[in-house]
Amino acid sequence: MDDNTIEIRDDEINVEKIMEKIRENIRRRQAAGELPPDLDSVTGSPSRNCPVGESDNAIQRDLSYISSNWDIHNNSYFISSHHPYFGRFLVKGRQMVHGEVRRYVDPIVYKQTVFNQSTERVLNCLAQSEEELDEKISEAVKERDAFISKINTKLENTTHELENTTYKLENKIHELENTTHELENTTHELENKIYEDVQTAVIAINTDIDKKAWLAQVLEKRAQQGLAQKSAPLTSASKENANYFLFEERFRGSREEIKQRQLAFLSYFEKCSHVIDIGSGRGEFLEILKDHDIGGIGVDSDSDMVEYCRSHQLDVEHSDAIAYLETLKDKSLDGIFIDQVVEHLEPEYLIRLLALCYRKLKNGYYIVIETVNPLSLVSFFNFYLDMSHQKPVHPYTLKFLLESSQYREIELKYYSEIPEKAKLRKIYQSDPCTENERKFLDNYNYNIDLLNLLLWGPMDYAAIGKK
Repeated sequence: MDDNTIEIRDDEINVEKIMEKIRENIRRRQAAGELPPDLDSVTGSPSRNCPVGESDNAIQRDLSYISSNWDIHNNSYFISSHHPYFGRFLVKGRQMVHGEVRRYVDPIVYKQTVFNQSTERVLNCLAQSEEELDEKISEAVKERDAFISKINTKLENTTHELENTTYKLENKIHELENTTHELENTTHELENKIYEDVQTAVIAINTDIDKKAWLAQVLEKRAQQGLAQKSAPLTSASKENANYFLFEERFRGSREEIKQRQLAFLSYFEKCSHVIDIGSGRGEFLEILKDHDIGGIGVDSDSDMVEYCRSHQLDVEHSDAIAYLETLKDKSLDGIFIDQVVEHLEPEYLIRLLALCYRKLKNGYYIVIETVNPLSLVSFFNFYLDMSHQKPVHPYTLKFLLESSQYREIELKYYSEIPEKAKLRKIYQSDPCTENERKFLDNYNYNIDLLNLLLWGPMDYAAIGKK
């Protein structure tokens, strides 16, 4: 027998039992999934006790149920009876009763069925419209997201470009600030350089004016004293007929140039207090000693030189060197400097002078003698430009004289190098060459070195001895 069939037996009709059977039938169908478990599953709102994420699934289940159950007619049952005698009559009677009931119930069921069918169609249309609307909304959301993504990308690119532009502008501003700072520094340096050059020029002009004024006074003084005489031989002690100061100004070099050269000898007189400069001339070395707080005194036989030095507040004695040294106590000097003097002296005078210097010098102190280097041909050619020169002194000769005077730790040093561009040039081979070519170049360059040393060797040298 079908589970959906409600069997009515011939026994006494009991409504409670029939309702119980109906409830049991409903429970079985609910258990089989043919009916929803409760009324809320059909009529309940998805928004009540239903998470947002599950509402769509609940609606789909409801639509599926409505689509399959809109027809409420029950045609799956039949009337039967097991009664052996009155079964046929009972069935017939029941059918008549059933037919009479259906005459009143079927119109209502039909209307409900039509209503259910219409509702199902409307709901399906709404569901379809909702799906289409969801698709359109989804497409619109995608387009919106794509548009927003595009805008964000453009904004990011624009922001990045603006950042790069800002960074470049900041760098440019920094470069301009650095350039401005450099220009300010350069301008300041130029101002200082111009100021220094102007000061140097002013000092040079003032010095030149002072020299010319001093020379004018000397010449005027000589004219008044009637010292203008005919030419006479020049000696180290008598130069009244020629102004040796003007000669040195023109041919030896300026005082500043000579001071720069003589600074090389300062280290031999550090911490000294009584240094004598024999043949002090224009007083360059005396000024160096004074600038470094070293006590010094000059001796010169030229009255013009002595007067010039005294006009610059330098301590200079107008005397012959040997005569002045004889007045000093032995071992009273802690330094002796003789620059461009020995070439003016006779050999006998030079030997006496070196011996006397040794007596007057303290133990452990130095004598420095600087003179023309005759080993350099260019220096030798210029030697007799000065008519007061007697003869050049060979470096080894002067060294021998110092040794003979009992000086020790004697050394020779050479100064006033000739610029390389004025010398003979050697040949340098950068490309590969044969062994014979290399030997030839080596010999050639060796000979060039010898010639350069002979022709353009250092113009001056110094002999240095220690007592």
